[in-house]
Amino acid sequence: MDEYALGWGSLALVNAALANAAGRGPLKYFLGSLFLGPIITIILAATYEDSQGRLRLSELWKGDKGTSRAA
Repeated sequence: MDEYALGWGSLALVNAALANAAGRGPLKYFLGSLFLGPIITIILAATYEDSQGRLRLSELWKGDKGTSRAA
């Protein structure tokens, strides 16, 4: 049980770091990860924030991470 809690907490820290690197609020992703764990990781990988702060889906299978889109 301790290993499970350690892994879940580590995932929350990693998600917060990824969110911070992508210019998103790390606290909300950390707290979300404590409750939703891997689901937040998928959201971080499959979306990006546009210039107005709205979440948009990335087209990962085409290599588009949302960085080349005009606002």
